[in-house]
Amino acid sequence: MLQPVFSSGGAVAQLGARLDGIEEVVGSNPIGSTNFSKFGFPPGESNDLYNAPRITGLSPNAMRFLNHSGMWATLGKLSLGFGLIALFSAVLLVSDLGHRRGSSASSPDASSRLAANGRTLKAAIVYFARDVGTDLCVQGLIDGLKTRGFENGKNLVVTRADAQGEMINIPAILQNYDNSDYDIIMTITTPCLAGACSNVKHKPVVFTCVTDPIAGGAGKSAGDHLPFLTGVGSFPPVKHTLELMQKLVPGLKAVGTMYNPAEANSAKELTVARPIFQERGIRLEEVAISGSSEVLQAVQILAGRDIQAVWIMGDNTSIEGYEGAVKGAKEAHLPLIVDDCDTLARGGLACLGVSNLSAGTASGKLAGRVLSGENPKDIPLEEVAIEELSISRSAAAQLGLAIPPEFSGKVRP
Repeated sequence: MLQPVFSSGGAVAQLGARLDGIEEVVGSNPIGSTNFSKFGFPPGESNDLYNAPRITGLSPNAMRFLNHSGMWATLGKLSLGFGLIALFSAVLLVSDLGHRRGSSASSPDASSRLAANGRTLKAAIVYFARDVGTDLCVQGLIDGLKTRGFENGKNLVVTRADAQGEMINIPAILQNYDNSDYDIIMTITTPCLAGACSNVKHKPVVFTCVTDPIAGGAGKSAGDHLPFLTGVGSFPPVKHTLELMQKLVPGLKAVGTMYNPAEANSAKELTVARPIFQERGIRLEEVAISGSSEVLQAVQILAGRDIQAVWIMGDNTSIEGYEGAVKGAKEAHLPLIVDDCDTLARGGLACLGVSNLSAGTASGKLAGRVLSGENPKDIPLEEVAIEELSISRSAAAQLGLAIPPEFSGKVRP
């Protein structure tokens, strides 16, 4: 009797030798050339060997033929051979599955073991475009990781990837890191989060500096999200922004804004803003754009709609083309208010937004937990929206606007 051998080389050699023997027996009496109608099959019926019920109808003459010809022995050896093939295939499948599960560096447990063994871990940060706000998000991530014991340049290597402000570049960047030896992917902005939700299959993901992660595709709620990711959302204070506009621009009746409909964050912020503006009796004019080069033209269109202020939301496309908004607003002598205070240095009257550094730091801490072995699916999404407000004194002077005393501590040159 054959004994199964489970070492790969020995099993293949022994199984191959026995199958060669079986093939020699079959070859001496080819099954395919036998006319089974002579052995008792009813006329017109199939003589398919795999149709087992047909064999039970053999006539006595057929039974004697099979016994004398050794056909039963041949069939028995064939059954044994096929059984061994199935058994050996199952053993290889199970062993390979175990290897794939155990060797995956993308799992939190694997990352934890690698860190414990002193291996330098690798983290990729993917962002939409390089600007001051993005740099603060990156710094926050690195600071948060450090509080969890992962320091860039020591036990962690951090690599940055810039999509150059083009959403079409995001999937390829993410797929590249997803199929690499990196241990974690960290994304900045909603377009990069949305790209990760669709394109990352193997690595854990932690996101930050995102307006609304649910709108970006992260899941249904803070506790019910995609199992391979976690992160921090920071929804802008739309109501407070409108209140600031009304205090800075007396008699405000209409505000113009632009947005890229392809950005889920912009669509969500507009959905929230419309009823707020309507309740305050402020007309909100909107222009859709598809690229940063269209920002200047959008402001010019809005200026022709009898507006009194331009509002740049947390729209990545608009911020990428922010200089166009500054130019258009200046030419039309309109105050420019922006959600991102890190952008105000590039021009404009005022900003009211959330701290990118704080959001990034909170996400960095979550990334450290993932690298330490926690499963992202067990880490609820967080909301961190620490407000920042700043007003440009020089811009207010150029527009002839008085800064209310209540904002005296928020004025910059």
